[in-house]
Amino acid sequence: MFDKMNYKLLHINELLGYCDEIKIFLQALDLEALPIKPLVDKFVFNQEEALAASNRSKSSQYTQWLQDKDHRRDESFIAFRNLMEASTHRNNESIAATADAICRIIRGHGWSLYAEGLKVQSAKMASLIKELNADNYQASIASLKANAWYKDMVDDNAAYTQMLEEKTSLEVREIDYDTENIYKSLRLSCDELFETISVLNRLAPDSKYTEIANFSNDCTHKYTTIVRSRKTKKEKADNEAAETEA
Repeated sequence: MFDKMNYKLLHINELLGYCDEIKIFLQALDLEALPIKPLVDKFVFNQEEALAASNRSKSSQYTQWLQDKDHRRDESFIAFRNLMEASTHRNNESIAATADAICRIIRGHGWSLYAEGLKVQSAKMASLIKELNADNYQASIASLKANAWYKDMVDDNAAYTQMLEEKTSLEVREIDYDTENIYKSLRLSCDELFETISVLNRLAPDSKYTEIANFSNDCTHKYTTIVRSRKTKKEKADNEAAETEA
């Protein structure tokens, strides 16, 4: 009756989003006459507790900001990298050779470094920028009229690094809550609710049980698709990196 959700594949924000959509749907139904009301109340309580736990730390406010900053530095890196690659095709041997030298530097640190884990990406970005800050490479970048593109990459990476440092500083001063058990309780209460509804529907079918199952299955399919999309994006980036290094 209910499609199985593989919670292990979900990021915390996806788990909370998945359960929140189901919670809102359940709260819109009149369940007073059904024996599942206590289990629904338990699930709603656990979902709200999990959401509170995710927002309890002030540092959690930085999560979305960091994601935005990370996306921005990814875009700036790709823009600079692609400009250098495009310049290797110019009908000017000097420009093409200069751009090719910069591309070799980028490849040395990772042509697709933006697809790495955040810590690895930060380390590779730092080493790339350090090397390209050398006077000879700065002169090369200037000769390619790419100063603004390079500055965007450096500035956007620095903005991400600064925000990460602020978040880390806050986390050091805050209480360590047992969020893992809170999230586990949410997953278990969700499964318990679904299993109970399946049993009750076999014993005494009710249209509301079917409505809940249909909506929950739609949510399961939606978030499974999100997980697959993320995995596909990562595999594509890995393949791109492998082809470049080959």
